[in-house]
Amino acid sequence: MPGAMNSTEADEGWNLALSRGDAALRAWVLSHPTDLWSEDIGLLLAMAATYRWEGAAGAWRALPYLEKAEILIEARPETSGRLRASAAILRCLVQRSHGDLFAALHSADAALEILSSSHSDIRDRLDLRSAALLKRGTIRVLTGDLFRARGDLERGLRDADATLTPHKRIEALGFLAIVEVFTGSVTEAHRVMRTARPLADRMPGGLWTAPLEIAEMLIAAERDELRHHAPALRRLMSEVDGSEFEFLARHLQVLLAEECDDLEGRFEAIRRMRVIERESTGAALLGVIRMGDRAQALMRAGDLARAAVVLRDESDPAHLVCGAALRARAALAIGEPHRAVDEIRNCFLDEDHPIRSLTYAAAIDAQARVLLGDLRSADAAFRFLLRECARSGALRAFRKVPGRVLSLLIERATRDDLDTAERALLELLASTVDAAGDIADEAIALSPRERMVLARLAAGESPRTIAQSLHVSLNTVKTQLRSVYRKLGASTRDGALERARSLGVLTT
Repeated sequence: MPGAMNSTEADEGWNLALSRGDAALRAWVLSHPTDLWSEDIGLLLAMAATYRWEGAAGAWRALPYLEKAEILIEARPETSGRLRASAAILRCLVQRSHGDLFAALHSADAALEILSSSHSDIRDRLDLRSAALLKRGTIRVLTGDLFRARGDLERGLRDADATLTPHKRIEALGFLAIVEVFTGSVTEAHRVMRTARPLADRMPGGLWTAPLEIAEMLIAAERDELRHHAPALRRLMSEVDGSEFEFLARHLQVLLAEECDDLEGRFEAIRRMRVIERESTGAALLGVIRMGDRAQALMRAGDLARAAVVLRDESDPAHLVCGAALRARAALAIGEPHRAVDEIRNCFLDEDHPIRSLTYAAAIDAQARVLLGDLRSADAAFRFLLRECARSGALRAFRKVPGRVLSLLIERATRDDLDTAERALLELLASTVDAAGDIADEAIALSPRERMVLARLAAGESPRTIAQSLHVSLNTVKTQLRSVYRKLGASTRDGALERARSLGVLTT
């Protein structure tokens, strides 16, 4: 190697990548003769590392340096385990940025294997093992393997010492908070945020804070407060565009559009999620989230046939988005509460269901039981929902229940023996139920004439009798009834009437 540096100098480049700013590090490397740093593994890896927080574009810039370092490692069997593991971790980051998650997971495993081998001394294992665990944990989040991801992230954070930079700690804590939101505990996610936020506030902004900001907004969505974060979400979208975090930001756009009842905005964000999904490998979390977002948007649009196709093709063994609960919701939409109960029955027996999914299932189950007149079972489902949401701090599941049904359940629950947190949540719901209503099924936009036709249909009049009473043609009444059925998402008279009653469109 021309003008070879000793091992201490070779390692210094990588150490600077962990302790100094990227611009200063690049200047330091480039201050050496090209024929020196271009043949030095440590300096090449240091140069590659300076692009690690620049998303997909940075990953492409890092590749020439990383690939040259890997060639030199292959040609030099004596290369230290530290440099070998560092190269594998960087390769993992590049692959994660490109959406090649299966390959990224393999690289993270390779780094851990190197650190467990005879190539590595104890210092290497102490310094880099936690970094490799954290990287594997972040990838497992993106692949949807959330429970094992939590294990990697918690172990990596627990085992990390002072060599773990604030950037890496902030990113890992952000991913851990995302895991907590998706698996059910908003309260636990908020606890993680209390640890991470002071660290992030002391650091300049960068891509490493994206998971943290995403987690904050997911928490806000579960608490029905995402609209207050709309400016921050717009800023986040510009920062993560083209990165591995973009699809989660797009999901937040869907949630914001849902909260604001912007159906067109929901579909636009979902279409973009589909593009990202096609460009990724192993992004199971994206597929599951997009499936749930699309099915719910189609149901809100009244396109139950297409929603059924989406749910038929769903594959979510971890039940992060419970297909059975969504199918039950579709059954309610066409006035079939018995089928809704049947769809959900097994959810409460499945140990794989996260609490977050179970609360959504309980909300739909409670609604179906009310429509069937089984108030005792409805009370039990609502009490489960109330208990779990009081613990987790989440409110979004209550938005799945029509306002009139929710009011009834709240009134009945006030007679129960509730703890302080449950009582406080019940009082909050009681104070907001009329304003909040049910976002997915609220205020069907029937015209005055359509409401009149629907009311006469509910009174038992035939279309011909309605036409005679209103002094219009039979074809006009049939056209209005088709419009009513479409808006209510029903295909039969009984289904339309059941749906209208559940939404409060019919009060008799």
